[in-house]
Amino acid sequence: MSSLRAHAIPVKAPTPERPACNICGFALAASRQALSDRETRSCTVCGSTLRFRALMAALQCELDGDGQIRVLERIPKRRSITGLGMSDAPVYASALNRKYDYTNTFFHTEPLLDIRAPAAHYLGRHDFVVSSDVLEHVDGPCLRALQNLRAVLKPGGLLALTVPYGVQDTTLEHYPDLHEYRIEGQGADRILVNVTADGREQRFSNLCFHGGDGSTLELRVYAYRDLIRWLGEAGFTDIRLHDAEHPQWGIIHQHQLGLPITARAV
Repeated sequence: MSSLRAHAIPVKAPTPERPACNICGFALAASRQALSDRETRSCTVCGSTLRFRALMAALQCELDGDGQIRVLERIPKRRSITGLGMSDAPVYASALNRKYDYTNTFFHTEPLLDIRAPAAHYLGRHDFVVSSDVLEHVDGPCLRALQNLRAVLKPGGLLALTVPYGVQDTTLEHYPDLHEYRIEGQGADRILVNVTADGREQRFSNLCFHGGDGSTLELRVYAYRDLIRWLGEAGFTDIRLHDAEHPQWGIIHQHQLGLPITARAV
């Protein structure tokens, strides 16, 4: 047991003045500023961020159907519920694995899932799917990826989604002619080399990677209204933006962009 874990305090009834992490259940000692930063690991026990806590809160509220947030590590096991993750962070993936019949998948290693063309054994068999800041890295049409997320769910299944989005009129594709491409170089000198469908070579520098190389290249920033429209066209209903704050669980939003969205498969 780490020294941090040894000195952490489990909280039974969190309050805004004494918040707790809704993933591990331990007290959150970080400042309000750290708690409200989307990507700061502000829980010293499990390492949760605001994004992770808000996403798991949205998943639980909709999966259980009563709108209640509970500590993920303390809920009863429900192995009859099947879940699928897309490169989910170990912070919450390990807890989901203990509580549900859940499989975390990856693009480059087993268990493999390519959401551009999911294998047949994934289709139509999951009660929930978690996709957190993944779709901005998936090449090809945005609608196709969302349609394939619908395809891996059972009717009535739940999608819990985060993705960077903005309030601009249309989705911003950084490389609109992307076709056959590769990454060359290393570090800050990396470039994207693309050959368009009509044979033109394009070269791009100043690439934006989210935490790594290759498949973590940011390809787009979604427009919120495009995202909601595409979810509907892909076969989802009951689409909800989870923008409420829950300070007792360390869910405090500085910004209204990139918040969790849930949707039900028709």
